[in-house]
Amino acid sequence: MSFSYRSIVTLLLAIIVASLLQLVFFAVPKNKPLPVLNAQEIRQDLYALLSQIEQYSGFYALTMDNTNAQLSHVASLIVEQHQDITPHARFAAEITKLLNTLKDPGALVQNFDDKSGELPLILRPLNDQWLALDKDNSPINSHFPFITHIDGLPIHKWVTASQAYLPEPARQSQEMQWPWLKRLNLLREDLGLSIKPYVLITLINDDMQTQQVTLALAPKQSQVIDAIAKEDDNREPSVFDLINQLSTFERPEFQDMPHRLAKVNTTTVKLKISDLSAFELDKELQQELFKGMTHPLLIIDLRDAKGFSPTLLTMLSRYQDTDLNNTLAPNVMGFAHYRRSPKFRNDYLKPLNFMPLDTLEYSAPRLKALTHNLPTVNDDKFSPWYVRTKPVVTPEGRNRLALLVSPHCRQECEWIAYRTRLWSRVNLIGEKTSGDFARHYHFKLPNSGLDIRLSSSLTYDAQGKLLSGVGTEPDILLPQNNDIQWQGLVSLVRSAKPKPQQGQPGLQPIKLAQSKLN
Repeated sequence: MSFSYRSIVTLLLAIIVASLLQLVFFAVPKNKPLPVLNAQEIRQDLYALLSQIEQYSGFYALTMDNTNAQLSHVASLIVEQHQDITPHARFAAEITKLLNTLKDPGALVQNFDDKSGELPLILRPLNDQWLALDKDNSPINSHFPFITHIDGLPIHKWVTASQAYLPEPARQSQEMQWPWLKRLNLLREDLGLSIKPYVLITLINDDMQTQQVTLALAPKQSQVIDAIAKEDDNREPSVFDLINQLSTFERPEFQDMPHRLAKVNTTTVKLKISDLSAFELDKELQQELFKGMTHPLLIIDLRDAKGFSPTLLTMLSRYQDTDLNNTLAPNVMGFAHYRRSPKFRNDYLKPLNFMPLDTLEYSAPRLKALTHNLPTVNDDKFSPWYVRTKPVVTPEGRNRLALLVSPHCRQECEWIAYRTRLWSRVNLIGEKTSGDFARHYHFKLPNSGLDIRLSSSLTYDAQGKLLSGVGTEPDILLPQNNDIQWQGLVSLVRSAKPKPQQGQPGLQPIKLAQSKLN
């Protein structure tokens, strides 16, 4: 079959047009969050946000009348204060403050990045002071290690300003304050200070001598370059990119393995566990835990742990005391319910290890007595009650356990902290947890593209007291950082007062100086 000259040219033109159309398709930018929003877009996003909160937030329905008035007031202030063009990051910050009205530890605003005017140093808490460190975690001035003022204002005013962006349970956590403290220009706006390309800090030493230092902020040009590089990272990798990546892979035996058992001394080992859901399937890590439990003292770092698998709590229940308190239902650990919604099925809390009350197979009088202390709720707003039972594990051994916790210890990690806080052979060390037991509901705002997270369920203890948003106090209060001296931590555990067995009067948390670990 032969083709004429005209048909060949037509075919080539069709190929060229198709190629051009494909180039245009790839050249069209993807839907990204708007860099700025106008007043109408802000109002639309706020309307969508309040609507989603009313439908899906467990904390909103808990105190609906008071919360509704507070949310409306904060939303009206946002509209009033932002009548003109508003940067994306500023709007995200305002939404964060609005969500804090719910007192929901699981509430979160994501999909925004604010690098314009960050503090050009690292602040690290040490007792009631803040160290001023450089990027290598060394003091900016070794003779004046502590910071007292930023731009002439005392550091406590900056801390107070940062607390406005934190939910109530986490406001006293220095670890949670730092991510907001470093957003210099954001807090400058809140404190009524002018935006400058530099920052003036005041340093002090133990002799109360002071020194002022001026530091330049990162230039905006470098931020643009970073953004371009980040966008370039999102493109499809070429063959040469893949070859370069393969050439940089390290052999497994040379890679760091932080989630494996490590020796502290002859009687103590430590282990880090972060993903509790993955732990259920990680037989090798479970074997590491079993090995650690044979030592006189096992330290488990749960500061960043999250996930819903009950496997770790079941394994750690070997450290528990015999519970003689709850004779009505000794196997009940707690209760929960979730916001009613067509989107949520009746097994919505199954991933959180809750089951319907009737699965207990209790008699009607016993079931009524068991749920007598649970609060009365609006059946139109909440599901029926669900129950969670304790792991059936026999206590064994006399070895001790220390758990590192923080406000980032969430979901099943909250249950671990709550359950182990009364066990006489276990010490909780770190900062108070946030009380985030919930299953979360996620949605996106239409104009800003902000990803919003809310707690759609509430959790109660076996006596009907609310656990969500309360948090668990550690036995030893210790501000967190990444350079813990493990031998010093062992000394703190060894010197701590013995805890009474479950059912006896408890001890007050002990606040220990962080300097003892350094």
